[in-house]
Amino acid sequence: MSITKLPEGLHVERVEEFALTEHRQLSIQQLLKTAFPGYPDRTFYRQLPDFRYLGFQGEQLMAHMAVEHRLLHNAGQLYPVFGVMDLCVDPLFQRRRIASYLLDELTDLGQAHRIDFLVLLASQHQLYLDNGFQLVSNPCVWMMITGEQSLGLTRHSVKHSLMVKPLGEPQWKEGLVDFLGPIF
Repeated sequence: MSITKLPEGLHVERVEEFALTEHRQLSIQQLLKTAFPGYPDRTFYRQLPDFRYLGFQGEQLMAHMAVEHRLLHNAGQLYPVFGVMDLCVDPLFQRRRIASYLLDELTDLGQAHRIDFLVLLASQHQLYLDNGFQLVSNPCVWMMITGEQSLGLTRHSVKHSLMVKPLGEPQWKEGLVDFLGPIF
């Protein structure tokens, strides 16, 4: 059950990627460009997510979180995970715990459906640390994608950016992380 309450007058919808209307796609694109200067002129960075959480005040999009559902290997063990991407809140709505609410909703969904971990990459950690994530420094392998091309596999440690949140009994291990696709 979500711990964080959504401020009055705001509502959140979970929408599968294939069900987004053109109007919603344009709203998402505009919010992403506002939140992340230099973001590509589209609604995703590397690959389409499986679903999104969209926060609204009336019809105005004010918050966004993309989620990819996939398997990944951690130290030789296969786990179902939710990869979190492009979490952002319009500057006019920040400091109201809306991002925490979205993370709580995803945590609840993951726990209800046997997802072992939430996984993300972040350059700023405090929001995620405050919401139960831990910073890890595993060596990683993933498929590199630039623009609209696959460039092959790469191996790197993503120190200072890889964060995980356990949702059940499995504990994150120190070994190699294979994203089994592009990095989030």
